[in-house]
Amino acid sequence: MKTLFTGLVLLFGSIALVSAQDHYLPVSSTSKTAIKSLHRASELYSNIHFKEGKTELDKALSEDPNFFMAYVYAVQYAPKAEKPALIEKALALDATNLNEGEKIMREFIIRWKDDSTAKADESMKALIAAYPKTPQALEWASLHSFYTDKNLDGALEYAQQLEKMSPKYAPNYNILGYLYLEKKDTEKAKAAFERYIKLAPKESNAYDSMAEFYLINQDYVKSAELYDKAAAMGLTDAKGRADKARAMIK
Repeated sequence: MKTLFTGLVLLFGSIALVSAQDHYLPVSSTSKTAIKSLHRASELYSNIHFKEGKTELDKALSEDPNFFMAYVYAVQYAPKAEKPALIEKALALDATNLNEGEKIMREFIIRWKDDSTAKADESMKALIAAYPKTPQALEWASLHSFYTDKNLDGALEYAQQLEKMSPKYAPNYNILGYLYLEKKDTEKAKAAFERYIKLAPKESNAYDSMAEFYLINQDYVKSAELYDKAAAMGLTDAKGRADKARAMIK
């Protein structure tokens, strides 16, 4: 029984690893440690843990200073003032052995270098065409449509496709929630945020987003309660938002 149990653990552990790997776009780095840090950074960024995400990203670049995809992450998440220097570093790397996805992102970064307002749609479509079964391609397309291109319809379409492909990928429901809010679809927004909490009950951002939903819909009691919960889970900024929500209770 012990041997069988160990075998099952190894089997399902391997399946879980493959499943996690399948979410991410492929990279040309050969450093397993750097790749692990990059994936952890991606998870943290997707759940709005920006400080912790940058720490993991720095680890990835420390392990592999030529890790092109890590620079892609850095460029995408960096403050505007820091992007030019990161773009220069990314483009200075040898591009000979980059994979197809990295080449697509390199071309996009070149366009960003020439024009900081360049749209991402063409690159995201190319990325999805190259990796039609990779959830992260859809995630990036949704985020760039929402934040870079200000294309709500495009962002919603990509996020809905991602929901069908990876229905248990929690961060996508956060994006869906805000997209539905922008579309004034209160019922779907609420359902998306509730799904985020169900799939990621230990993520403070899930409660923070649900709190914002209630704040927007003027349920200040529930909003304050959820902001308090997010703050208690470590999201310190939520404490101030909880106080503001309480101040609006009549």
